[in-house]
Amino acid sequence: MKGALRLAAAASAGALLASIAVLPATPSQTIAARPVAAVSSSWTTYHHDNARSGYDPNQPVAGGATTGWVSPTLDGQVYAEPLIYNSVVYAATLNDTVYALNQSTGAVIWSKHVGTPQTTGWQCGNVGAAGILGTPVIDTGANRLYAVAEVVINTVTSYHLFGLDLANSGNIVLNSTLTTTGFDWTIEQERGALGLSSGYVYVPFGGRYGDCGNYHGYVFPVSTSSGSVGAPYTTPGQGMGIWSAGGVVIDDSTGDVFVSTGNGTGSGCDANADGSPVYENDAVARLASATVTHQDFFMPQDWKPDWCDNDQDLGSAAPILLSSGLLFAAGKWGGGFLLNPYGLGGVDGQLFPTPKPQAYAQADVCFGNHSDATFGSFAYAAPFVYVECEGQGLVALDVNTTSKTFSRCDSNCGAPDWSTGGSTTFGPPIIAGGVVWAASDGGGLFGFDATSGAPIYQSASFGINRFVTPAEAGGQIFVPSHTVIRSFNMTFLAWTSLGGTLTSSPEGAAGSGTSEDVFGRGTDNALWQNHWDGTSWGGWSSLGGGVTADPGAAAQGTSRLDVFVRGTDYQLYQKTWNGSSWGGWAPLGGKLSSGADASIRAGTPSTVDVWVEGTDGQLYHKWSTDGGNTWYAFEPLGGKLTSMPGAVSWSSARVDVFVRGTDLQMYHRWWNLSTGWSSWEGLGGTLSSAPDAASCAVNRLDVFARGTDNALWHKSWNGSAWSAWQSLGGDWTSAPSAECRPGTQTIDLFERGTDYAVWTANVTAT
Repeated sequence: MKGALRLAAAASAGALLASIAVLPATPSQTIAARPVAAVSSSWTTYHHDNARSGYDPNQPVAGGATTGWVSPTLDGQVYAEPLIYNSVVYAATLNDTVYALNQSTGAVIWSKHVGTPQTTGWQCGNVGAAGILGTPVIDTGANRLYAVAEVVINTVTSYHLFGLDLANSGNIVLNSTLTTTGFDWTIEQERGALGLSSGYVYVPFGGRYGDCGNYHGYVFPVSTSSGSVGAPYTTPGQGMGIWSAGGVVIDDSTGDVFVSTGNGTGSGCDANADGSPVYENDAVARLASATVTHQDFFMPQDWKPDWCDNDQDLGSAAPILLSSGLLFAAGKWGGGFLLNPYGLGGVDGQLFPTPKPQAYAQADVCFGNHSDATFGSFAYAAPFVYVECEGQGLVALDVNTTSKTFSRCDSNCGAPDWSTGGSTTFGPPIIAGGVVWAASDGGGLFGFDATSGAPIYQSASFGINRFVTPAEAGGQIFVPSHTVIRSFNMTFLAWTSLGGTLTSSPEGAAGSGTSEDVFGRGTDNALWQNHWDGTSWGGWSSLGGGVTADPGAAAQGTSRLDVFVRGTDYQLYQKTWNGSSWGGWAPLGGKLSSGADASIRAGTPSTVDVWVEGTDGQLYHKWSTDGGNTWYAFEPLGGKLTSMPGAVSWSSARVDVFVRGTDLQMYHRWWNLSTGWSSWEGLGGTLSSAPDAASCAVNRLDVFARGTDNALWHKSWNGSAWSAWQSLGGDWTSAPSAECRPGTQTIDLFERGTDYAVWTANVTAT
């Protein structure tokens, strides 16, 4: 096995020597590598997509936000989520007007008043005017916006679906009246978000606040080509409205529609002699595409005493599709469910908690609160479902999609869940740039780290209407604030150029919280160094040599620094800083197919580990238990690599190694003192560079790599689960280097930009 490296005997250090060429020491002023969010991105339906995930996966990780523009005063209150398309922000008011605002400035481009809103005459309710209340939807193929308004035409009040031509100042090109036998506008309200799929707009209805009259829930399908209104789905019992702000949810793979119901009154809560429901209420229902015919339903086992009789609606929040095979639902009673969307299972038909034949026991989602626990809608970015909890801030529920379970948020609500926001009541959250964004009435806009819940941003205070949720596009957050739209600009990593012209990836090594070095190969193939003293970077200097691959480096405090390179004879070489001067190049043998990475296992003395790819493509390991002075032979560790390894140690008893495999995904293998080496695990992604890793605490890992879009991507281990890959943006030309400054939670990143200079930024560790 070791023969694959063809370990050399003592090779001449002279093979590594090269003449010194001048490497620029003055930092470059170019900003070619700085990540910039794309203004052209869109948010065309409630919570971003038909699954209602509330998640934009395309933004780089944000570090905060700054205040942007505030729109001119609009002609009515805004409850609907703003929509963004082709650099225009669309807002709908209770005065039946749709506004088109310039995304960059907030200026009004045009407005369209679709009719006179009804302001009185309903039997109950708490909204001062019943104009456009539910969130519209944009048909990007037809360049139309669809909105439902309650209008008065010749003294007759009715609900209409309007189609507005976005290319022609909102000219009305579709006007369909929404009514059916028994439908009474005085007791019905259109609050839920519209859905669009398969050539139909789906419009949900529920009752007005106060639950007056013999109202029902409805879903109307309206053809986008003809404007014809199909027969609606109608809930059978009294009440049973579809009233949550999240509205309808659609599975794009099938076109099927999902809704949640609640507010059963009178006969809506009736039970048969055996306790089964007479009518389907406090339910999640699946409706067929186009026809909205009823297909299947789910109801909690305790539907009558805990949900229906005491008005603790399951339908207070729309369900959310985590995938075509998994749906999450929760409501006012504070219980959450994971469901099979295509096998909802009827009463007690959930996958989690306690699937039949187990005895039912609720899975709490809001600290054990069983009264008005959550409203509106949820958001999802694996592994968390994000839930607003009334008067209890935000909760992130850790979901295992393999076992189809989630961690309960009971009275303790401990890890791996997290919670934040204290006693604040937020509107429904969204996720963009690795941040959970939510607004509160009087508190303004808040941002929390999506992985940990750590506060990232809070704006100045402002007011919002009930159930208001932000929208995001192009790195901008948009929040309805009564009669204006407020914008906020996400801030991304601040990259600083260190200059130079590299022909390799950079490599950093931090000796302390205020001492760090970065290395790279220059155009003369020599190794070059730049040192940071805690205040400023000193400029580039040559360490000589003939380097043929990316360097690796490891610091043992400020008085010992080792750099490892592949020489012109393809064996491994070491150069050491002893606190006052650099030693010569020392050959360590081997026949390398990549550059080297190094990691330190803390101790007295420290153990230095070096990692390389051999000529057979597998991982090899060489180590020194006396701080890097004498070395053991190379050890083969298997695998089939297509990049240099990246490694890190969080203690003397643990080392983690990351590589790119032949399928270009990232693979991970680790060693600990008690069990030895693990097997390889795949961590996904499609890498266009070697990965590198940093650890600022025990059982915490942050891994970075360049993606196929040349952006920097990040994946983290929080002690119990891996995060999804997140983009940190940029346009890079090498593998990254990541170093945690000792004694801090700061990870310094180094990359080579499109100008071939070294750029640096820092992030807070997971």
